[in-house]
Amino acid sequence: MRAIFYIIIFLFCFNSYAQEKQCEEFKVGKFTYSDPDYAELVTTRNDSIQTDSFHEIGLEMTSKVTWLSDCKYEIEYIEVNDSKMESLIGMKYIIEIIKIDNNKIICRTKSDGIVIEKEMIKIKT
Repeated sequence: MRAIFYIIIFLFCFNSYAQEKQCEEFKVGKFTYSDPDYAELVTTRNDSIQTDSFHEIGLEMTSKVTWLSDCKYEIEYIEVNDSKMESLIGMKYIIEIIKIDNNKIICRTKSDGIVIEKEMIKIKT
């Protein structure tokens, strides 16, 4: 009975480790969103900078990315190209990758007590 318990714990830990490793594939790349409200949004991210672009309206927002763990990161807006959106500068969001399915991830975004889950689709490395 004790051996079964240890095997279950080992498998649980191994599964968690495998999930962490898969997050690496989504740290860098170009992404879109499955939500029709965000259909025009394209996110491009490297290790430390993320750019969110709404090409149709010409809006571009740049964020500093700080990885807190393999599957969790913080973005802080540092630049916007529209003076009406300057209030975003300095705002921070914590984003956690909670599910991975091929080239899609479900992310949970938290800021000021608000939690939103969105599906991102990786379209380019």
